[in-house]
Amino acid sequence: MTGDGRERNGFRHTCVLLLLGGCANYATLQDPETMPEGDTEFGLGATFTKYEFEIETTTTDPMTGQSTVETERESFGIPALTLSLRHGVAERLELHGMAWMPFGATIGGKYMLIGDRKQTGFVLSPGLDVGYLSVSVGDESTSVVGLYGPSHRGVRTSAGFAVYATPKYVLRIAGGDLGHVGGGTLGIAVGEETQFLAEGSLLYDTLVQSPIIQGGVAVAFR
Repeated sequence: MTGDGRERNGFRHTCVLLLLGGCANYATLQDPETMPEGDTEFGLGATFTKYEFEIETTTTDPMTGQSTVETERESFGIPALTLSLRHGVAERLELHGMAWMPFGATIGGKYMLIGDRKQTGFVLSPGLDVGYLSVSVGDESTSVVGLYGPSHRGVRTSAGFAVYATPKYVLRIAGGDLGHVGGGTLGIAVGEETQFLAEGSLLYDTLVQSPIIQGGVAVAFR
């Protein structure tokens, strides 16, 4: 407790930041097509995620001893570096993974239902990814599991340019809490053997009852 009788729930505050930073990187940073069979792509990128969430502050009257709980909303930005790997395991199926430092990682894949990587036009590739993280703060620890359901889609206008829009849903289990995240990503992919990507995402997280804004850039090598 501070001298003016105000006490912030510090552990909850810290855990919120760690959990958000560790399991809430919703970047796509890949074009909508699957990788050709046998081909591999390595990517390096950076993201910045902005959250707004509620923090409780307890004020105690030193004369009466009565406590009052006040709620305020705070904004917090989390930068991260991303490393990604994509590999074509069949003609229309790829496996991929992404790690963002210093926190978490996901692994999954996608299947190209509509489109042809050698032609222009519309592309649709549903995907599924799983993420895991264990967070420890002092004597307290929390495991976070995320099940990601992105729908990779976009339009390729030439061999070296594509626009992608990726709706996504995430089911998050943090300790004993169950949360849902919904929203999407809009981005561009420029280049062929070396590809540059830039994107922005807008989602909503029910665990913290807050919108999430994320921007990302990356370069990928095939």
